[in-house]
This record gives sequence, C-alpha cells and structure tokens, in this order.
Amino acid sequence: MPIFDTPEILETILGGFFERLRFVEQAYLIYQIGGTMEFVFRKPDTRIRWVPQPQTAATPFTVAYGVSTEPVLLTFEQDGDTAHRFWLGRVNLQQALARQQVIARGPLSRAMKLIPHLDEIYPLYAQYLEDVGHPEWIGGTRP
Repeated sequence: MPIFDTPEILETILGGFFERLRFVEQAYLIYQIGGTMEFVFRKPDTRIRWVPQPQTAATPFTVAYGVSTEPVLLTFEQDGDTAHRFWLGRVNLQQALARQQVIARGPLSRAMKLIPHLDEIYPLYAQYLEDVGHPEWIGGTRP
C-alpha cells in the first residue's frame, strides 16, 4: 500500500514539511538555485513548488500547489513513495536519476548544489512525521 493514498494526503504531509523547511537555516540554499523548483508527483498525481522570494522576504521561498502560474526552472518528477523515501534519506538522488525513478528537467547543475546539504535536512522529515502523528511512516511503509 502506498504511503500517500490521495493527492490531499501527499500535499498535507510533503507540503506541510516543505512549509516547515521555509524556516530552517538551510532554506537559504533555495536562493542558490535561482528559480522555482517544481515537484511533480505520480501515484498520487499532484504538484508542489518552491517559489523563491526576494532576499528581503521573511522566508526564502513560498510553497505553491497545482499547475504552475510562474516559470519553472527545475522540475523533479517521481512517485509519492520515492519522494517519501528520498526525504527520509533513503534514496540516492544521483542513482534515482540514473534509474529514472526521478526524472529531472532543467539545469541540474543548480540542483546539485543542494546535495551536500541534504544530510542536514533528512532528519527534519522524520521529526516532522513524528510531530504530525505518523511515526509509523518513518519505517517507509504504511501500516
């Protein structure tokens, strides 16, 4: 059984986690990318974007849902379970790209700037799952 049964559950969990990321120190890295990053999910189908804000804004990016109304610089397409395992730190991005578990569009050199900092972000997702009442999902499967 997939972790996220519906687009609404995926948006609530991953979207909520992305909302929380806006307030962590590592979020400044979004500025280095220089454009909107879109996550296109299959199984279930939905879209979530990180839209950079001016450096004078309170947070470095906003989280948006649905079809993009702004230009998108980078797109990462994957199924919900792959995304879940990725944010738990269990999917190597370079291997997932090679195996086409994650399909990327746009200048990947910009996205690769994030890779060295992901180890600091992965534990935040597990903590988020605990905080929202889903510690059982940290094992990577849904009961």
